[in-house]
Amino acid sequence: MGHAKMLGRMNPIPLLSRVVFSRYFTSGLVSATGVLALSLLGYAAGGMQMAVLLGTGALTICFADNPAPMRVKAFELLFSTFGSALCFLLVWASVGHPWVELLLVPLLGFGAGLVSLWGKRALALSFSLLFITVITLGVPPAPNLHTLLLGVALFVLGGLLFTVYALALGRILQSRTKQQALAEVLDALAAYMRWQSQFYARQMAEDEAYGRAAVLQGAVNDALQSARDLVLREGRKPSDALWTRMLLESLDLFEAQLAAQTDSALLRSQFEGTEVLDTLQAGTLQTADALSALALAMLHSRRNEARPLDAMRWAPAEQQASTLARSNTAELAHARSALASLLNTQREIDALVATLQTTYAARDGGALPSLPDLRPFVSTWRYDPRQIRAHLRWGSPIFRHAMRLGLALLCGLVVARSLFVHQAHDYWILLTIAVILRPNYGVTRQRLKDRLLGTLLGCLFTAVLLDLHLGLAALLAALFLALTFARTFVTTNYRFTAMAASVLSLLLARLLEGDVRFLVDQRLIDTVIGATLAWGFSYVLPRWEYQDVPRQLSSLMQAQRDYALAVLEAQQQDEGAFRIARKRLFDALASMTGLYSRMLEEPVAKRRALRELARLITHSYLLAAHLASMRVLRARRARRLSPEAIETLIAPTRAWVLQQLGLKAAPTLVAMPVPPHANPVPGSITPEADTTPDPLLRRLNLIGVEAALVGQIDQRVARDLHLPGEAGNSD
Repeated sequence: MGHAKMLGRMNPIPLLSRVVFSRYFTSGLVSATGVLALSLLGYAAGGMQMAVLLGTGALTICFADNPAPMRVKAFELLFSTFGSALCFLLVWASVGHPWVELLLVPLLGFGAGLVSLWGKRALALSFSLLFITVITLGVPPAPNLHTLLLGVALFVLGGLLFTVYALALGRILQSRTKQQALAEVLDALAAYMRWQSQFYARQMAEDEAYGRAAVLQGAVNDALQSARDLVLREGRKPSDALWTRMLLESLDLFEAQLAAQTDSALLRSQFEGTEVLDTLQAGTLQTADALSALALAMLHSRRNEARPLDAMRWAPAEQQASTLARSNTAELAHARSALASLLNTQREIDALVATLQTTYAARDGGALPSLPDLRPFVSTWRYDPRQIRAHLRWGSPIFRHAMRLGLALLCGLVVARSLFVHQAHDYWILLTIAVILRPNYGVTRQRLKDRLLGTLLGCLFTAVLLDLHLGLAALLAALFLALTFARTFVTTNYRFTAMAASVLSLLLARLLEGDVRFLVDQRLIDTVIGATLAWGFSYVLPRWEYQDVPRQLSSLMQAQRDYALAVLEAQQQDEGAFRIARKRLFDALASMTGLYSRMLEEPVAKRRALRELARLITHSYLLAAHLASMRVLRARRARRLSPEAIETLIAPTRAWVLQQLGLKAAPTLVAMPVPPHANPVPGSITPEADTTPDPLLRRLNLIGVEAALVGQIDQRVARDLHLPGEAGNSD
């Protein structure tokens, strides 16, 4: 939550605009409109019973309605429709037969848990199955087979009608969704840029500074991953090409921002108290404001009214630095060289921002930009049933999660039926378990806290609403808003979803059952019981994050080697190969950052190599920043030097870096040759001792330093994974 608050303070885009005009709110609005419309249609056609069945079908399926290509979206919605209908049929038929329920509910919970093997998107499908399984326990028994089958048929009809509606709206809003995803990327880039400006304005401890940078870099990575999977698919309209071009430009901008961070600490130490830092701080802040203005314009689908960035705003820094030339110490020479490199990078950032502004301005006309082959950049979304067999083993984390979920639901059902024999909403205990338990302990713990606090706030708010004695129109409006906000925050801030879900459940009970004020207390009690059971079962067959570190570590080191090779290769001609290497590095860094964040939520005894993982993430980003800066410097030097001369300069560093990052296969890397520019072996001197004035040679040495650090930290992480929690986290 601290990071979220920091991001909020650093971003000037109004919070209301970020919520109301976001794709998450659009998704919530689409879902709520569809559910309410189908419920009203059912009421008009067949009364309250038909309204409930059609609305329940739509409500259950709306959880699986997330932005995706039409083919994938159609599969997910249809899978949810028929899978949920099967669960509805089986559970409703078992109502009134307690022993059948005790057998059926955990089996269906196990099956829903297995569905999560298909990745993050499948969690929504899994919840649709769990949701209908659990709430059907509160339905009165069907009096006969005809009623049962008719009810299931109406449920399926509601799901199918919602599917048609969602696919139609998805097609209409496809370009708008891409635009919103890009605005989120620019929003994250602006927040990162704003932090860079603050770095020049005030002193920070190195660990704190780089820790905050890693958080913001991770936020950019998350936004880029999400936008990439939306923007790079199904580009049939002219605007799609523009959004794709803007995404590629945003990736280049992020790389340039990383390059701009490399010498911040050096510049702050050498130019403390001068106009140099004031100019850098103000100029970087203006760039961040320009990005924020563009993001806000995209969210509102309006023209960008921000003025172009003034290229002359960097001049005072150059002038002030030149007046310090009389000192002519080695440190100042070093800093002046770094400043010149930084200002060139900042001007390139300005050019990229201007390109983004120009591309967005061309959305209503003009020539379409040419695009490279983008297929390698798109994630593979496959729902292959043959994958299930691979997870039907004791060592599979998904299998263990499914077992844990099934056992927790069984225990919850026993507790509910034992303590609340005459309570129609005892299934709230099981619903709490279903929404809290996740394959990862860290996510489970965070959900538990969000569910408890959100439910408390939601119940208090609902109690106030019930005292107002709302009329039917006001009650329907409140239900509509509650469902909208419940869907809006389900992936971004579950605490608000839990709050809105409590309002939705209690107001829906008020609509169907009359005076339900006593249910406010019952909702709180059931949530506490369910949360307690979910917390207890999170320790059953657990999968701790440290167990996944070796795989993630291997992927990260491989991605860093590939990226370093792409930057330092002899001939830089294949831009596509470089972009793929950069994508894989950003993905690997995002995965490792996510693992680290989840580990922070785990019990202290289960945290392994925590500090070393934090250092690994920090220095991996720094290495990526140095390599990004090197790519810029190399492009500039190519105008004056032949490819052979550049290769002579970088070949020793390339060999050293690959060796430090764990490439053991090449025999030529065993002995490190002396670089031809007569520097020490790359990485053999520290930045403080380095007095190389040439920016390119200095950057090569810093790349070597960071590569050596990353390699050493990698070995320490592997060592500390075998130590007990507290020992593995010590300095």
